[in-house]
Amino acid sequence: MSGCGSGVSNRFSDKQVAQLQSPDKSITLNITLTDSGKVQYFIQKSGIDIIQPSALGVMMQGHDFTQNLKMELVSKPELINDSYQTRNTKKSNILYQANELVVSFSNEEEKKVDVIFRLSNDGLAFRYSFPWIENNETILHESTSFAFDKEARAWLQPMSEAKTGWNQCHPSYEEHYLQDIPVGTASPLKSGWVYPALFKTNDTWVLITEAALDGTYCGTRLVNDSASSVYSIGFADPREVFTGGGYLPENNKPWLTPWRIITIGSLATIAESTLGTDLAPKAINMDSTFIQPGKASWSWINSKDDMVVYDEQIKYIDFAAEMNWQYCLVDANWDTQIGYDKIAELA
Repeated sequence: MSGCGSGVSNRFSDKQVAQLQSPDKSITLNITLTDSGKVQYFIQKSGIDIIQPSALGVMMQGHDFTQNLKMELVSKPELINDSYQTRNTKKSNILYQANELVVSFSNEEEKKVDVIFRLSNDGLAFRYSFPWIENNETILHESTSFAFDKEARAWLQPMSEAKTGWNQCHPSYEEHYLQDIPVGTASPLKSGWVYPALFKTNDTWVLITEAALDGTYCGTRLVNDSASSVYSIGFADPREVFTGGGYLPENNKPWLTPWRIITIGSLATIAESTLGTDLAPKAINMDSTFIQPGKASWSWINSKDDMVVYDEQIKYIDFAAEMNWQYCLVDANWDTQIGYDKIAELA
């Protein structure tokens, strides 16, 4: 069986490097290496193809980890068990279990990349590790892709063009999702697709997103062209930067890139999965007793920016009290339109 779109190959002509199964053995991950040294993966659930052979790799400035790679080492699978608590989310007490596999490759310079895979009963996550970094390095492009059967369907939100829209605030992730569209549909705004991205293939649902961004890596998106059912990682628009900052990933110490997450299963699995928090860094150790979830009134939805003023906020505070809601949300520009002294009075 051949893969779909560019950047993938016939799985049977490639060298299988490793295989990993989920703890319940329902999901199988295969990692292969092509004759040209390109690393690929594909996923099956209950023996049915979910993700077709898809590319892995990154291009650093001066260091190519997308081709001519050699397999160096495959770790023994390790069972990961984790438990944690959250406030006001899907579950209060969460148990995470996954099988982890680390596959190491070297490029033509003998520089190393580890690909860390974690396969749980509800999906796959993977990230890249560069343990050798000690000087500033920049990633120019990430080759990670997600190849679907050409008959798959998608539920996707277009990424809006940077610096457009109201007050040039786009992307603000408020576009309408395009529902039940063919894979390969081009984004109408020509800037890709946002996360989470939902697909249905062979009667199985797939949700793609990312986790564990730490400031060294830009938030990403999915990109594809109108002829391809292969979706790839796309970087931020060069205009999407903090003042004085860049948009490309940079680091000067051993580097773990964000997790790429593929949740797999029924719609119930998609809705109930906690992979986004399972794979996030542990919460900061702090006293969190002051965090009390509740309902809030909010003036902006009716009154907009100009009415973030003292008298208007009193109305919404009184409204919250009448409704027995716990909070009133005071929106942006309160520091100039209300001021620090008067906001203290509102509190």
